[in-house]
Amino acid sequence: MILKNTALLAFTLFFVCTIAVFADEKISRTNVLFIIVDDLTTTLSCYGDRDAQTPHMDALAARGVRFDRAYTQFSLCNPTRAAFLTGCYPERTHVYDLTTSFRKALPEAVTLPQLFKNAGYTAGRIGKVFHVSDDAWTKLDVQIGAPLTKDQAILEEAKLAQASEGDLSDPPHETNKTRKKSAKNGEEADKSYNRCYAASKRPASDFTDYQIADEAITALESFKNKPFFLAVGFIRPHTPSVAPQAFFDLIDPVKIAMPAFYQSGGENPAAIPKAALRPNNNIFRYQAPSVSEAREARRAYLATTAFVDSQIGRLLAKLAELKLDTNTVVVLTGDHGYQLGEHGLWAKQTLFEEGTHVPLIVVAPGVKPGVCTGLVEQVDIYPTLAGFAGLLIPKQVQGRTLQPLLTAPSAQGKTAVFSTMVSTHTKLIGHSIRTERYRYIEWDEGRGGRQLYDHASDPHELNNLVDQPSQAERINDLRNQLVKHLSEV
Repeated sequence: MILKNTALLAFTLFFVCTIAVFADEKISRTNVLFIIVDDLTTTLSCYGDRDAQTPHMDALAARGVRFDRAYTQFSLCNPTRAAFLTGCYPERTHVYDLTTSFRKALPEAVTLPQLFKNAGYTAGRIGKVFHVSDDAWTKLDVQIGAPLTKDQAILEEAKLAQASEGDLSDPPHETNKTRKKSAKNGEEADKSYNRCYAASKRPASDFTDYQIADEAITALESFKNKPFFLAVGFIRPHTPSVAPQAFFDLIDPVKIAMPAFYQSGGENPAAIPKAALRPNNNIFRYQAPSVSEAREARRAYLATTAFVDSQIGRLLAKLAELKLDTNTVVVLTGDHGYQLGEHGLWAKQTLFEEGTHVPLIVVAPGVKPGVCTGLVEQVDIYPTLAGFAGLLIPKQVQGRTLQPLLTAPSAQGKTAVFSTMVSTHTKLIGHSIRTERYRYIEWDEGRGGRQLYDHASDPHELNNLVDQPSQAERINDLRNQLVKHLSEV
C-alpha cells in the first residue's frame, strides 16, 4: 500500500512538473507582429530618403536589422502577398493577377497565420493581409478586414472642397463602369479624378488606417497573456493618397527631390521596351502630369506614408506599454515597390528597381541592431518567422531563413534575387534577376525586349546596356541564372 501511494505521489509530482514546464515553455514562446504596408517602397528616412517623415519606422529600424536590399517577387498586391504568406515564388503559386487564389495551385499550402494557429498560437489578421483569399481553411482568433471605400469617399469630399474654393483644375470624371452602375441603380455616379491625391480637413480618427491601428491595439490587449501571431495590414500609401492636412504640411514640395524624368534634360525612354513602360492609371488616370503636379503627387505619397507611420507608432507604443516588445519578433515590410515618377511612371507593376525594391525591418529578441546589405527576398520572411518560433517549416516553402543574416548582418546574402511581372498593356510576362551589381530583365523570354542595368554606375537604371556587344557574355550568364531559377521553382 505504501509502495502504491509512493508511486502515485511520484506520478502526480511528475505530471504537475511536466504541466508547469509546458506552461513556462508556452509563456516564453516568441510572439510575432507582422506589419504589412500597402504600396510602400523605400521612401523612409532610415533608407536615406531625405524628404520622408517616418520617425516611428526609423526608430523600429534602429532597434533591429534593416535589410537594404530586399526585393518583392511580384510588384502587385495579390501575387506578392500570395508569395510571402506561403513562402513560394509566383511560378509555384500561379498567382499573376488580382483575382486568382493561390489555393487553386496550392490547395494544401500552409499559410503563415495557419502555421502559427496550428502550433497552438493565438492568431489574428487585421486590415489588408491576404488580397483575395481570406484563407477560410483556418479560422483565426481575430479576423478583421479593412473598409477600403472609406478613404475614397474622403478623397471625393476633399476634391469637392477644393472646387468650392475655386480650384477647378481637377474636374470629376465618370468612367464607363461608374456610368453603367449609376444608370442601373438610378444613383449618382461615383467620382473619379485624374489626380488621385488630396489633403483632408478630417481628423486622423476618420481614416481607415487609424481604425486598423485601433483594432490591432485591441487585439494586442486580448493576446497579451498568451503566445500570439498577429498580422496587421495598413492601407496607405496606396491610392487614394489622402491624409489629414497636418501630414501634408510636414512635406515641403519645393524641396522634394524629383527623379531624372522631371529634371532639366529629362530622360530618354527610347531604349526601354514597350512592355516595361506601363500606362499610368494609379495616381494620374487620364492625362500625364506637369512637373508641378508630379511634385505634388510625390508630396502626397510622402504625406500618406507619414500618416501610416504615425499609426504604426501607435501600435508599437501599445506593444511596449504591454511589455511585449522584449519577447516579440516584429517584421515590417511593404508588399512591393512603387514608381514615383521614375521613367515617367506613377504606379506599381514594373520590374525596375523602384517597383521591386521594398523595405524590410526585423526586430527580434537577442538580435542586435544592424544593417544588412546582402540580397534577400520576401519569400524569406516565412521561414525566418517559423525559425524564430521553432516551428517545422512546411515542404512547400521555397524561401531561405534570414536568421544567419540577423546574427551577422555583414554576411553575404543571396547571389541573386528574382521578380516576375505581367505587363499591364502588352500582357507579356517579364522576369528580372538582380545581382549585387546588375539587373537583367527579359519580356516574353526576350522576344518582347530586354534590359540590362549596371548599378555601380547607374543606380537609377537610366541606361539600358543590353545592345552593347561588350555585355554579351554577361547577359548570357545572367540569362542562364534566370532560366535555372525558373526551372527550379
